[in-house]
Amino acid sequence: MAAALTGATLAARAQDAPQSIDWEVRVVHAGQTVDTFHHTTTVGQSRTDSHTYPVRLPAGCPASVEASAVAAVKPERTRSVTVAPLYVDGNTVTLALDVQEIVDDGDGCSLSPRQISASHPGLAVHGDSWTDWAPADKAARLVYQVRAHVVAN
Repeated sequence: MAAALTGATLAARAQDAPQSIDWEVRVVHAGQTVDTFHHTTTVGQSRTDSHTYPVRLPAGCPASVEASAVAAVKPERTRSVTVAPLYVDGNTVTLALDVQEIVDDGDGCSLSPRQISASHPGLAVHGDSWTDWAPADKAARLVYQVRAHVVAN
């Protein structure tokens, strides 16, 4: 009888263990996927990742304009994403998101860097379907696509 109670207690503790969530964030700028973040994080924990990427001007910009524009601003940009799985309800995973990045809002061969800082306190992501979140105004042409699911044990 004691062995049965011990087994039941261990099974109950295993069920109460925080769930692991496999999540992926795609960063889409002007209709093109420009970055991807992918990790597994336990419910109640958070994960922050930063990626650095070079500033690029559109093709066709004269070399002298490109060189002077890039020299005038920091030649690299950084994008940081923090993801925290909050809870699971059926097939839906709710995530808190915090993002920071610099978007070049220039037109043509000019650069106009702008800091984007945004948070979503509870984005509900359904199954493995992509859920879109626009952390800035439409002028930024920036969308974060998110999907997540519980990792099977």
